[in-house]
Amino acid sequence: MESKFTTNFLKKETMSANYQKQARATRAQNNNAASEQECRFLQMAADLEFEMAQISIGAEQARHTREKNRLDYEIMKIRQELNPTAAKGGDAKKNGKDDGAAKDEKTKDEEALDRTARTWYKEAPRHSFEDVSGMIELKKKLQSCLSDAKSEELMDFLQIPHLNSYFFVGPPGCGKTYIIEAFAHELMEKDYKFLSLQGSDIISRYVGDAEKIVTRLFEEAEKNAPCIVFIDEIDSVCKNRSLPNLPEYAANITTSFLTGFNRIHSSDSKVIFIGATNYPQRVDSAMLDRVEVIEVPLPDLEAREAALRKRFENILINEKGLGYGEMAAETPDYNYRDIERLSTRIKRMAFKDVLEQYDNQFAAIGALRNGSYQLTRAKWEQALSKFKPSPKKDILDAIADWKRRNLNEDDEPLDEEDDEPFQMQD
Repeated sequence: MESKFTTNFLKKETMSANYQKQARATRAQNNNAASEQECRFLQMAADLEFEMAQISIGAEQARHTREKNRLDYEIMKIRQELNPTAAKGGDAKKNGKDDGAAKDEKTKDEEALDRTARTWYKEAPRHSFEDVSGMIELKKKLQSCLSDAKSEELMDFLQIPHLNSYFFVGPPGCGKTYIIEAFAHELMEKDYKFLSLQGSDIISRYVGDAEKIVTRLFEEAEKNAPCIVFIDEIDSVCKNRSLPNLPEYAANITTSFLTGFNRIHSSDSKVIFIGATNYPQRVDSAMLDRVEVIEVPLPDLEAREAALRKRFENILINEKGLGYGEMAAETPDYNYRDIERLSTRIKRMAFKDVLEQYDNQFAAIGALRNGSYQLTRAKWEQALSKFKPSPKKDILDAIADWKRRNLNEDDEPLDEEDDEPFQMQD
């Protein structure tokens, strides 16, 4: 039987091959001309080859490193084909274009970047801290951040440095994005703007564009202060430069990110930066001395109870003696995605039952509403016994190890010379 590691590795190999196949198909459909889409497919394949090189050894590692380098070279050639002027560093006339054509092309690039930038601005999230169940200590910490934002004049008088950057760390499905959006909701009531994007939104662009997007993002933030900038999957934008075989373009994106990040940190503009990741060990250590690390744990008992109540209340009535608190106590180490999947499974069981027991769907809905059909303890235990929550030990151990290596006991970032950046194989 194949191990989970082998299965994941084979999946990465298959995805890499498929991305390269899609790149070739894109070129064929484009009359054998280069395109941004072809470049994106190749870049995603190169990223996968890099990941496989990190988790292999010997001849296998060398093979994936060679493949990554080949793809990097192919991407570079496509860049030259797409923009020969920029690639050669010459003027437009040497490449068969007059100055007017070069200006028109530049204008088109700027217009495309303007369109991209407009997608970053988000409306105020509908949920606030009042909608976040459990996580008492975490909410207290974020409430203190809000208090700081309301008392900046006093902080200035006391010459207390403004801490305007936060690094949210936690396993998948623990509610990082949800609570960050609640934090943004509170700040937007104080006239802050909200810029939000995924790290994959940046790196999915063809090589050379990502650096421009990162630079523009921080320019937009400074120009539109006060504002919050939120990048989810920050590990894909600010990759740890100490990782072996890191592609040059990835290191360049990290450098561009840190340049813009340091700029807003050292300025007087009211910009609050928030990054979130499941994999802090993949983030460049130079970021740590500019942020407050905020760990988001798995949902506690109160949070799990609220999540179960939200998914079942007014839909499926529990039999007497089966309460949401009891259900929450029987789902330790579940994240919100596990709870969602378990809830869906139980609802499908109920769906099948009521269709078999009642003449039509309207009678079935009536039975669900009046309690003629209920979620019994036997049904709950049946669903629970067959359900496997997502494995979390490896990622929780990796985060704990990263904290031990990079943070003091009081959660203040260590000086860079105190320890070497942690490197983890997937």
